[in-house]
Amino acid sequence: MRTARSNHRPDPRAGRADIVAGGASRSGALAAAALLAALAGLSACNRNAPATDAAPVADAAAPAAAAPVAPVEAKLGLANNNGAIRYDGRVDSEATRKALAIALAQAYSGQIAGDLEVGKAVKPAPWQDKLPQFVAALTMSGVAVTFEGDSIELSGQASDADRALLLEKAKTLFPGFRYGGLFEGVGGEAASSDAAAQALAALVPGKSGAGEIAQALNKIEVRFEEGGARIAPASLDILSRAAKALAAGPKDARYEIVGPGGGAGQPADNEILSRQRAEAVKVQLIVAGTNPGALDTRGEPGTAATPLKFNPVK
Repeated sequence: MRTARSNHRPDPRAGRADIVAGGASRSGALAAAALLAALAGLSACNRNAPATDAAPVADAAAPAAAAPVAPVEAKLGLANNNGAIRYDGRVDSEATRKALAIALAQAYSGQIAGDLEVGKAVKPAPWQDKLPQFVAALTMSGVAVTFEGDSIELSGQASDADRALLLEKAKTLFPGFRYGGLFEGVGGEAASSDAAAQALAALVPGKSGAGEIAQALNKIEVRFEEGGARIAPASLDILSRAAKALAAGPKDARYEIVGPGGGAGQPADNEILSRQRAEAVKVQLIVAGTNPGALDTRGEPGTAATPLKFNPVK
């Protein structure tokens, strides 16, 4: 029995269409697979990121708001170096900077140099208005004064009479301020109960030997800023008294200053810090009138905390 043949012939174009369709299907599958692979990679990169309902990526790239800057006190430092005045510091505005520059130039007849920084976070200076009246009295060579907020610190080389004069001026113009540095101990009140001050006061000028002077000096406890070699303002008065004792002692005497040691970590670090502190004490004594040739310095090795020491050099 013959099977009936169909008169339908396949359209060759349909075959090509099927091939094209099949190819397109395969290309689409490959493209989809590639897209899935890319998405899988992104998912792997972000697998540890916390889920969030954050804004679109474009917003995430926007810069974060700057943290508020803490306000700081206005500051002005003045130093009289043989009549030439140097100044620096920071103020709250360009108008303040210009006003202070003009006031200082008028007070010192042009023998002045320096500049002030202007900062948005700087508070207004509570000493600005009466500053010209104070600087008119700051004529002593070697004297330095720093205004910061409601505090005034005196440093450098100043006689007892100059210290008293400037302190009286400061209290008159700036009542209620804090007076530090060489303002402390004016008249002897602040240091009268201090063991080192009493020992230094007991020395007899021209008669006390180097050994007696060293014993008195070794009662001094100089304060330094935490972890550093900068002498704290509270210790300037006692070092000024020490300088007077050294100047009144034997003219040919010499002393070795050993800085306080310990507390800096490794032994080498402790020795470096000890030497730096000894140098800081030496500089302050020289500023206060001690002969530079009378002083040597040394750092204390080791990790144990050690005090400031003065050793007579034979």
